[in-house]
Amino acid sequence: MEKTLQNLYKMITVLVIILSLSALSWAYYNWRLAQNIVNKDRTITFSAEGKVVAKPDVALITVSVVTQDVDANKVQTDNNKKMTAVIDFLKNNGVKEDDIKTSAYSLNPQYDYTWCHKSSKDYTTCPPKIVSYTLTQAVNVKIRDFTKINTIVGGLTNAGANEISNITFTIDDPENYKNQARIQALNKIKERAQLLSRETGIRIGRILSVTESSYTPGYYGVDLKFGVNSVPPASVSAPIETGTQEITVNLTVS
Repeated sequence: MEKTLQNLYKMITVLVIILSLSALSWAYYNWRLAQNIVNKDRTITFSAEGKVVAKPDVALITVSVVTQDVDANKVQTDNNKKMTAVIDFLKNNGVKEDDIKTSAYSLNPQYDYTWCHKSSKDYTTCPPKIVSYTLTQAVNVKIRDFTKINTIVGGLTNAGANEISNITFTIDDPENYKNQARIQALNKIKERAQLLSRETGIRIGRILSVTESSYTPGYYGVDLKFGVNSVPPASVSAPIETGTQEITVNLTVS
């Protein structure tokens, strides 16, 4: 009888140990599961766009003088004289010297490959022969006084320019407008995070990272070109409108 009781005690002890180990294993499993659920590296990402409409404050144009002649020295003399007149015209209309920058100066020979032909049916290969020279000078100009844009653009040809191109309207310092767009985007993200937290009970922690992309467009107008030896039209007021620009900032917050 005593031996039977001893065996029963042993079985109960083994059973208690097994149950204890099982309980500990189950508790450890659930603890690990909870650790995974609340892992500190878990993140949520919000993205939003901020957009501000602004009026440009700078007009950018490229003004060129193109001259052609058989004498290279005469081409340079004539072209330099015309470009000086164009620059004086710009300065007289309020454009500062710092806002006028030479962007091109190229003198190129023009070749005749048919000079040795004796008739229209003569297809003899002729060695290239220089028959004239073309000089192109170009300046990039910033116009800050928008009340004079139409007058300046309309009067440049009369001043001696025969090519006006890449008319662009832009914002000289867009950072202030970008800050306004950033605040818009951040407020949208804040509202979404608060809504998620309120509706789901998820607690939003600290910000881990912020990435940004932005876009500030430029607007391009017409290109005005005239023959290198043609007489430019009389000075007129060019009907150019500046319009508005949308400055966009996209934020992604984790």
